[in-house]
Amino acid sequence: MSVLSIHHDRGCEPDDLQPRYPVSGKVQASVIPHPLPSLNAHEVHLWTLTPDTRDIAEYTSLLSPAELERARRFRFPSLFERFVSDHGRLRLLLGSYLQADPRAVEYTENAQGKPRLSLPDCRLRFNLSHTRGVTVIAACLDAEIGVDVEVLRAVEDRDAIAEMYFSRPENEALKREPEEERDAAFLRCWTRKEAYIKARGEGLSLPLDQFAVTLSGKDRAALTYCAWDELEPQRWRMEHLQPMPGYIGALAIEHGPWTILHYMWPSAPNPM
Repeated sequence: MSVLSIHHDRGCEPDDLQPRYPVSGKVQASVIPHPLPSLNAHEVHLWTLTPDTRDIAEYTSLLSPAELERARRFRFPSLFERFVSDHGRLRLLLGSYLQADPRAVEYTENAQGKPRLSLPDCRLRFNLSHTRGVTVIAACLDAEIGVDVEVLRAVEDRDAIAEMYFSRPENEALKREPEEERDAAFLRCWTRKEAYIKARGEGLSLPLDQFAVTLSGKDRAALTYCAWDELEPQRWRMEHLQPMPGYIGALAIEHGPWTILHYMWPSAPNPM
């Protein structure tokens, strides 16, 4: 099923079928992976991106004035280039899924800053996370989605941060982990909590210590408890991610019969 299929098979356009986005225009071929996969119902596409400054001028040309203004606020050229390349490639992906010019893709944000496509009734959902050296983009149809990624590392003030932000079950589980495993367990917990609040689109307005996720490497990633709604864990699926060696992440998505496909940028025709 096409990403655009919901009203007369054109789900990101109004019922009168007048296009809101222009058809994809000319974009430098070198910046586009060939071929880009189609996004079908019940699929999650997880894209892993590594830093790419070779085509920074092309990526810059894709961004909106607001995105360029955000990029220019970075004091260091490396941060400017990372933002431009990440958001330029995000636009290329979304433009491909929408069969639209990536320069014409428009976003809106909720009160907590979660972006979504500005067209009404659009089925496409996406989320982006980056850390030092890696960016992950997740996309699906018809479900809220969140993703988070971190570098595997020793975490400064790990236990103090856990006491401040983790729930009681999570802190107890962290203390049961062998000392040599606690940094990885902390990052599993952190990325799962971040992915969940990003999927819900409520940011840090959601109290982090009022819900719990698994953190042991022996347990499947899962939301296990929510203080405000005992049925909430049944509504969400979580997945542990390792986009590249030395990195750890998490995906949160509303429950469904999902097939998760992993791609590297630039992509071969088939997922990893």
